[in-house]
Amino acid sequence: MAAWSNLTFDALEHITSFLSFSDHYRFGAVCKNWKSVSKRRRHPPAPQLPWLVLEEESEIRKRKFYSLSEGKHYSIKIPELYGHYICGSSHGWFFAVDIKISGIIINPFTRKYYELPAFPAYHENVDVTTLIEKVPSDCMEGPRDFTFEEMQTAIVFNAIFSHDPNERSDFTTMILFGQKHSPAFWKPDNSSWIVVDSPKCAMEDVLYFQGNFYIISAMNVLYVVDFELEPKLIEVRPQICPQIGVEGCALQRYLIDFDGNMLLIERFRRSVEYDLVITHGF
Repeated sequence: MAAWSNLTFDALEHITSFLSFSDHYRFGAVCKNWKSVSKRRRHPPAPQLPWLVLEEESEIRKRKFYSLSEGKHYSIKIPELYGHYICGSSHGWFFAVDIKISGIIINPFTRKYYELPAFPAYHENVDVTTLIEKVPSDCMEGPRDFTFEEMQTAIVFNAIFSHDPNERSDFTTMILFGQKHSPAFWKPDNSSWIVVDSPKCAMEDVLYFQGNFYIISAMNVLYVVDFELEPKLIEVRPQICPQIGVEGCALQRYLIDFDGNMLLIERFRRSVEYDLVITHGF
């Protein structure tokens, strides 16, 4: 019988390309050799339904996930993510912010990560490195204190990467940050975030599609990011589609790459309680 533990690294790595997320972790638990392969894997898992990232189990410092294909919950120990809020995921990497309002990009399989520079000012000229600031709130009259935990979940609205950091070291990270979800980007050789000049209206989603970053605004206008000279947004087309409302519902927009086509998804949400929002439809 063959000694499976002695298979070469290349052969084992090829096997992992056929495994699901859950089987990947089972693979790494077989022996030391297989565990080293699972941590150094350079290729993404086999195509599958995405996992949902759930809350943190603070008592055991594990992150909870939900597998849509299996209908099961998993608790995985990723110490680097303890105390972090995950703002986005792309190419299997997480974009996470801790309670000190500092960010990292991390691969949950290999545990390789990048420490990010301080975020841009999230409200006019307020510096996010300050512990607590007085900022206006949409829910209260006048200013109020923003705690670390609130800033942690509010500073970055969304984050994506142009390429898999495992495959290209010159990848670009694009975020929508602050109250207006303003765009900003960072590259590994940059010492700070570069804010993209954009209209005053709020941005709702960002997508890297066929070599460009596209951003959809709350006004249903599609923009492409121009990196020449002073980075700015260029309007691709205004009012992509009529804003068909549903009475009593708020509208949220998403850009997705579906089989080589860019789609705009509209989501209708309704508030039923102070902190509970349900989805009415798409």
